[in-house]
Amino acid sequence: MAVAGMTHSQLAAKLVVEGALANIAGNVQGKMPIESIVLSELERADIKLAQGGTTLFFPLPPTGVFFDMHGPQASVWFTDADFTRGLDVLEAAMKKAFPKTKQLTDGASPTEKNIRLRSYEVDFGNRRLAHVEVEHAASSAQAKRFVVRVTAQARKG
Repeated sequence: MAVAGMTHSQLAAKLVVEGALANIAGNVQGKMPIESIVLSELERADIKLAQGGTTLFFPLPPTGVFFDMHGPQASVWFTDADFTRGLDVLEAAMKKAFPKTKQLTDGASPTEKNIRLRSYEVDFGNRRLAHVEVEHAASSAQAKRFVVRVTAQARKG
């Protein structure tokens, strides 16, 4: 059930904000507009994911968006499509949904040319927070991908 007009970057932002971050905040509501496919352990191994997690694939022509959950970390990624728009779309969605979102770092990847890494802290105000790492590529990058890693954290005290 594809959603007309939804881009890969919009779906990825929705998965991060309304899925991973909302789960950590404790306020998940509704469901995704595209039906997901659960990957088997063999399919997970084929894409080099550690055993024990759960991976969903959201088909969105011409490719799709992946959502992986493993322990306190969730990852969302896609390749090709509108990968150069991912960061802008995600940042706007995070700041709208969670105004206490704060950018921590922004720099070049130490291992890959034309790849940048940016990190954020999202404070939910209930001693829960998330660390969000974004790997985004320039249009000239060899690896045309957009990857977000969300790690749940808790403040002590």
